[in-house]
Parts: sequence; structure tokens; C-alpha cells
Amino acid sequence: MSENQSKRKRGQDGPAPGFKKRKGGSAGKWQTPQQKSKLADKIDMGTVLDVGDEGIWVTYARGMRSKAVREFKELCENYGKELYGIEPPNADKPKDDGAEEEDIDKAIEQELNDMRTSQKPKTRQVFTPVAVALECVFFMKTMKPVEPDTLVLKICQDARDCPDPMQRKCRYVNRLTPVVHTDKASDSGMERVARSVLAPHFQLVPGIENGGVEGTADPKEDSEETRETFTYAIRHAIRNTTLKSDVVIKKVAGLIRPEHKVNLGQPDKVILVEVFQNFAGMSVVDGRNWEALKRFNVNELYKLSEVKDDGETPTEKQDTKTDAA
Repeated sequence: MSENQSKRKRGQDGPAPGFKKRKGGSAGKWQTPQQKSKLADKIDMGTVLDVGDEGIWVTYARGMRSKAVREFKELCENYGKELYGIEPPNADKPKDDGAEEEDIDKAIEQELNDMRTSQKPKTRQVFTPVAVALECVFFMKTMKPVEPDTLVLKICQDARDCPDPMQRKCRYVNRLTPVVHTDKASDSGMERVARSVLAPHFQLVPGIENGGVEGTADPKEDSEETRETFTYAIRHAIRNTTLKSDVVIKKVAGLIRPEHKVNLGQPDKVILVEVFQNFAGMSVVDGRNWEALKRFNVNELYKLSEVKDDGETPTEKQDTKTDAA
């Protein structure tokens, strides 16, 4: 048999021996709700950031996106219930007992009901992960009453105090950066988001006239000398944008009254600025907490809890093993 005839035969009769049919997907076939649920559990992410969004920037271990997203969303839902009394989306749904056989007619009817309601606008969940064009990074949108800075602080404190490695709630998540407000990464957008976020913590310079920038400092409030002053440092991350870091720093620092001094070593307040593409997000956190909690790096905090529990640093442990040998 010639080579051409062999190729034609393989094309007619199916794949040649040794080739495996690709797994995954349904190829348009009908699926039970349980099968759909398993696929949906793999990863369910939004794709859009918008002005006014609140949430948390999350970095994670390389190659572990699906696991990190699933892990952190479950963690947020647990804390949402603990801190704010928010029930997880599937809390009222009965769990599958693992039985493989089911009433097919009932499953088909359920799917038809799902199809009828699929055109209705979906209610946004309190915690919605958002995929971004960045390696090892995603954004977790939050809704009120969740406060991103309070949530991040609680997660990090619990990670620091975790006594048992088996009780760790995060395996793939690393650094968390809260964002309490987002606006466009333009000159006016940066000013709006900065005034909104900084006003509760700092005295600000007067705003632009004939436009009424929201958050403009009240002249009466500025004249009072009894208001507490803080030192501060600005920490920023600028990704996928042409905006320069020195422009961002000057813009933010230029809005703060000179009574508040810059202190890059031990600031009272740390201003976290996150710029991604056309969006700028910001939050203000306590400087001592931020440093003590490893700049909100959960993975590092678990290591810190190990050292605190054993009373020895990793280097001291190694020296002890060497002496014993």
C-alpha cells in the first residue's frame, strides 16, 4: 500500500493508531446540571474593571491561577459570612451525594428552566474574581458591606496567628492589596480617586475651582489646628499603562497638606496606589500593620507563624541539625 493510500485510509476510518482523542468539553452534547456545576467550579471570572470598583489585587503562585482563584473566593465567602453575615451564593442549595445515576427527566426539566432564566440579568455576587492580562495576578471585586482594607487586615492577622500548617487557608495566594475606590487613570480621575480615599485620613489642599472636584478640603476644617497629622509613604504598582511612576507620586503627594510629612522608613500611614491599564485604585492602611504583616503577603505570614511557634529561625534550625549530626 502506498503512502498516499495509507493517509487516505486514516482520514476515512478515523485517527491513526497511537493518537488519543482529546479529553474535556462536551462537544455540544447535553450535560446534567451536576456536570455543568463541575465545569463551572473550575473557574468563573469576570473580565471588566469599572470606575468605582472596590476589591483586592491578588498575586499567586505561577501556573496556579484556577486553584488560586477558587481558593481565594472560598476564603472571601467564609470571611464574608464571619464578618458581615453574608451567606455564600450556594449555601441554600443541597449538595450532591455523589450518586452517578439521577432522574433524567428531572435533569432535563431543570436545564430547560435554566435556559428560560438565562436571559435575565444576573445579580452580581458580593465577591467576583476578574481576569486581567497579567501573569500571576487577578482582581477580586467586592460589594458593600464588605470593606476591602478591613477584610485584608483580618485575613493577614489570621495567617500570622495560624498555629498549625494543616489549618492554613491559603496555599497558592501570595500578596493582597486592598482597593477602596477606583477611577480613570487620567489627571482628573487620579485626583478624584485620591481625594475620595485620602480625605478621611489627611488634610488636603483646596480643589479645582469651577468644577467642584468631590472631596475638596473644607477651608474651615483646614483652619483648625486640632486635627491630627500623620506621616506617610506612597507605595505604588503600575501595570500595562504608559503612566509614569513619578507622575503618580507627585499627583498624590501634591494633594496632601504639608503638615503631613513624608516618612519612607516608619510611616503612620501607607498610601497604596494600583494603576492597571486605564484604571487607578487606591487605599490607605496603617503603616505599622502593613510592615508587621509582611506587606500583606499571606505566604510570608505563614512562614512567620512557623518561626514564632518553634522559637527558632530556619537558620537556627539548620545549625541545630548540623550540630546533632
